[in-house]
Amino acid sequence: MREAGRDLDLIGSTEILGGIVAAHGWAARALATDVLSIPANVTLEVTVSVLDQQLRSRQGNPAGDQLARALLRADTLAVYARLLAQTLAPTRAAAARRSRMPPHRIKTLLVMHVLLNLCVVAGCVGKSSDWGLKQELVTALAHTQLLEHAARALLHVAQATPAASSTAATGTATATGPTDEDWACVSQTAYILFNTVTYLTEDPNIVSLCPRPRENDTQYDATQTPEKVRLLEQLRPLLAGRCVQVVLAWAGLCAVVTAQQRAGGGGSGKEGAAPARSQLGYGLPPELMRPLQPLQQVETPNESSHMAAVAAETLAAVLQATVSGPCDLAIAQPPLGYDRLPHRQPQPQRPSAGPSAAGSAAPEGPAAVPYSAVHAYGLLKEVWYGLACDSSKHMGNLCTATTVMARLLTEMRPRQAAVLLPGWWRLLAQKPSMLAHRKRVAQDAGELLRLQLNAPPPAAWAAGVTDAASVAAASVDWPPEPVEVQSTEAAIAAKAAASLARGRDPSYSLRCALDAGLLSAMERCLRAPQAWRQADSASNLLYVVNCALRYSGVWPAVLARGLLQQAVSLIATMGAAARLLEATDTLVDMIALASQPGTGIIAQRSAWGYLCTYLAAMLEQVADVRALRENAQQQQREGQQEQGRPEQQPLQQAHTDAAAIDATAASSTPLHLNSVLEQVVDSKDGSVKPSTCSIAWMAAAGGLPAAGSAADRQQRLLASFAVYQWLPTLAKATEDALRASIAAAKRGVATERRLSQALLVGRLLVDVLWHRECTWAEADGGAGGGDGGEARGTSPEGAWWAGVTPTMQLADGMSGIAYFFAAAAVEPLLKHCHACVQTAVLDLLQSYWTLFEHMARAATQSWAKSTARRQQQLQQQQQPPPPELVLQCLAPLPVQQLAAAHGRQDIVDYLDALAEGVREVFMKECGDAVAGESSAEAQGPASMEGGVSHASATEEVVLGEWYATVQPWYPWLLSEGQVQAGLHDLMVAEAAAATAVTATGEPSAACGGEDGSGGRSGSSSNTTSGGRQGSSSGGPVFEHKLCCNPHCCSLDGPSALIPSRSGKTCVRCRAATYCCGACQLADWRERHSGTCSGAAAVAAGGAAKAGAEKA
Repeated sequence: MREAGRDLDLIGSTEILGGIVAAHGWAARALATDVLSIPANVTLEVTVSVLDQQLRSRQGNPAGDQLARALLRADTLAVYARLLAQTLAPTRAAAARRSRMPPHRIKTLLVMHVLLNLCVVAGCVGKSSDWGLKQELVTALAHTQLLEHAARALLHVAQATPAASSTAATGTATATGPTDEDWACVSQTAYILFNTVTYLTEDPNIVSLCPRPRENDTQYDATQTPEKVRLLEQLRPLLAGRCVQVVLAWAGLCAVVTAQQRAGGGGSGKEGAAPARSQLGYGLPPELMRPLQPLQQVETPNESSHMAAVAAETLAAVLQATVSGPCDLAIAQPPLGYDRLPHRQPQPQRPSAGPSAAGSAAPEGPAAVPYSAVHAYGLLKEVWYGLACDSSKHMGNLCTATTVMARLLTEMRPRQAAVLLPGWWRLLAQKPSMLAHRKRVAQDAGELLRLQLNAPPPAAWAAGVTDAASVAAASVDWPPEPVEVQSTEAAIAAKAAASLARGRDPSYSLRCALDAGLLSAMERCLRAPQAWRQADSASNLLYVVNCALRYSGVWPAVLARGLLQQAVSLIATMGAAARLLEATDTLVDMIALASQPGTGIIAQRSAWGYLCTYLAAMLEQVADVRALRENAQQQQREGQQEQGRPEQQPLQQAHTDAAAIDATAASSTPLHLNSVLEQVVDSKDGSVKPSTCSIAWMAAAGGLPAAGSAADRQQRLLASFAVYQWLPTLAKATEDALRASIAAAKRGVATERRLSQALLVGRLLVDVLWHRECTWAEADGGAGGGDGGEARGTSPEGAWWAGVTPTMQLADGMSGIAYFFAAAAVEPLLKHCHACVQTAVLDLLQSYWTLFEHMARAATQSWAKSTARRQQQLQQQQQPPPPELVLQCLAPLPVQQLAAAHGRQDIVDYLDALAEGVREVFMKECGDAVAGESSAEAQGPASMEGGVSHASATEEVVLGEWYATVQPWYPWLLSEGQVQAGLHDLMVAEAAAATAVTATGEPSAACGGEDGSGGRSGSSSNTTSGGRQGSSSGGPVFEHKLCCNPHCCSLDGPSALIPSRSGKTCVRCRAATYCCGACQLADWRERHSGTCSGAAAVAAGGAAKAGAEKA
């Protein structure tokens, strides 16, 4: 039979297979009586080998299904269960003396052969499309409890296997010998058990295994069917068995020891040492914790790492399928499909005694099996830190464990989750590449940032409880309001004030993330230039920005509350990534939706377009949240002027702001771009609706600190810095998107998003250009600016940031956006956009033409020429249109129709006057003869001079009225010089505070960095050395710098800030520092050669020397 088993053709008949199945059953029954029977052991080994070959060769076809069904109906699993139970009995001394091998080795091989056959049967059934066969296998497993017997037998033989040396429990290498071979058999048996569990669950997505899944969790498993869900529900109690859970916990801890031994016995952080198993009380003897070892005949260089990876993945999958917590903690701004599915209920669990019932996060004593959410979290945490020391081989395992831990956090009691949540953020900060490796981790990070634990606010944030941000807050655990009250911000404000007055802080998770170094972790994740150049990895990085930074709604709070140096570096990194994509764009296939997790859409733009849209939406969040207080303060001042009352005290400001927020919300649509950015489809009724973006949550998270506070100043400086870093590439991307979408602008949804983005970017451009004009006017006594794009007097030499914005690029971008609004976008605006958007477009054009009146005239000329060019194309003429044809096509800009529809007679008259003024220019180009004829046709008997004079007077009158009313769109926006100086002072103060903490020896918030170092990582090492005393001016100096190249797109290195004595410095002026030589050369050719003080001094010295020689 042993020789016949090598030739599949000899045993392919049904009769021979039936005999093999019968012989296999006889051997199993005989061993169930005497496990040391030599004939039965030999027969079992041979029949298992033959059945293995036959089942593997017939997977997925009816012959394989027939053989698997024959084994099941022969009551093979029941015999296996009795056989495995017999291995637990003690061996008689006489029988042991007759055996050629030690009894523990025979039992180990016996358990391995049984599990091998079960694994092959499960694999064959898993490949089958016969749901009846699958149901038969699960029923047999439930009837015989074979998994529980197998787990118990495996644990028993593992305990019976002696250690090769006394140091085996520490994970050190053991001497080669028989004991190593015995432990290799145990390891191989455990590996077979892991594969069996994987086959039984059909290797689904880890998210869909949850006992209480959410609606969007099922989106991650494309193979989810009602039959599969039903089988999983029947398997869940089998996987929750006591022995199965204990064996998997043991295997997971052995995987930790294996990974640490493969990495040289070291971890990646202080928590990456050998797991303290006694702390969680798994009841396992220490000598069992040995590295997994493959058999010599199958050993490969990475086989042990693969076994450890499979063990950790199986442990996480089983815990995901069997463990659930007692609660369902809410998150703010939940995405579509966040509700729990009603048909799955959590499995009943034995309550764990001791402090865990009272909310302790580290219970004492042995853990109840199946494990509670707290014990399962602790076990996965140990496995995570053990595998992190060899993350290059276990990144997938780290992501899986992180996802399961995030789910468990949302199902714990609030006090338990509050204790364990900071540790989860430290995991993420230690391995930020998990965010880009698996999209689910980025989704979990975005959702946990909005987790509502209502913990007490910290002392540093407590002063902001009564400010406008707190008043505008909303908590998700309030009872629902009537429909007519839900939209009123006044009711929301009153409840938020009462909630925060009771000491309930909705931003606890955000504070934990910031303390752990989330910003620096995000930056290290995004600084991957090769990843941005590949479609799949670029899509993952885009999802990180979209889900964790934009849709989470915490960006305004990050700018106000985050560590300053980390925020500055993250903003600069995102700007460099946008410029990198602008230079070498990447085409992506699918874009995942943050507002509807688990779903995606076909990409309509490139990676550059999507990244710029996300950055614009983040700027909109800051602008609209700050507009809450600014509008409320403005209404308060207007009311006081009308009634003649003195200004209220600061304590009364919150109540006044709350009353005014309702009028503010009615006057405009906040977060319009964020809402229309992702149109979600409701699975219940198929309706398309905007995504949910709550401005109240953004304020409650700390995004709107008290006016005049340190957090308010920091947010204003960082928001202005982000505008100057991102706006040039945003303007280019927006202009390109508008130009490319002219033909497709009538599709409605896409048009609204593009127009909303163009409106936001246009407002920012107007304000920035206005700041530049004011700067030039102050520097030159009212003279206009130059063409170099560098503001004079705002960029001192040697500054940490050059503060150079390409003005001409901004002006060109604004010109293109304004022309699109005035000419090409009128029809889409009238058909698909709300009245408030149309009014906002008119207001934007009015402000732009007031500040730059020559641009309206240029747009009118361009419109006339483009109309004439289209007429020539219809006549198949390729030459440029003659002035006579342009004159005939001259008319006011099409936006006049939109202005007339909204009763904006001033704009209508202004556009008419512009058209008359442009007509005069074209008539001069046409010549006297043609001018007279065209004038007679166009104007009738009225004289040309009188019309022009009247038009000029109308234009001046309208502009005069507009000059009196024009105001900046964003009063919080500072000039580049103010941002440069303000951020420098704040970063020096932050560095000094960090240095003082280090000098006094007080520990900072723990956070595992990429290098495993503790403390407030990310840029904590840079922060402590970022400032020094004794500069030439006598004050502190911030030594870190940003690259002086305004077009820098380098993402090399861990941070955008260049440490002292690093990078490339201009040898002439010693003031300009660059991240690399490529940036230095590019900036020298484009800009710095004309502004370098050292080059100017060299040139002046050379000219003087030449003059002296001539003399």
